[in-house]
Amino acid sequence: MAFGNLFNLAGIPGLVQECEYRANVTDAHIKVRVREIYTVIQVNGLEIFFHRLTGSIDGVGVMSDCKPGQAPE
Repeated sequence: MAFGNLFNLAGIPGLVQECEYRANVTDAHIKVRVREIYTVIQVNGLEIFFHRLTGSIDGVGVMSDCKPGQAPE
């Protein structure tokens, strides 16, 4: 616990690894993806982009099930 407080005080971002989780009780679908520059956490289709080096939120987006070439015109 002391290390966690020290890391927070120093501004060191936390570590996460890729995973996927479904919570049937709350009907939540959580997915974590680690990319070159961003860690993307998706909750029920809403994507939150975290900068990998700073841990700060860089943006949000909505996941679409459309594949390239299938978008409506």
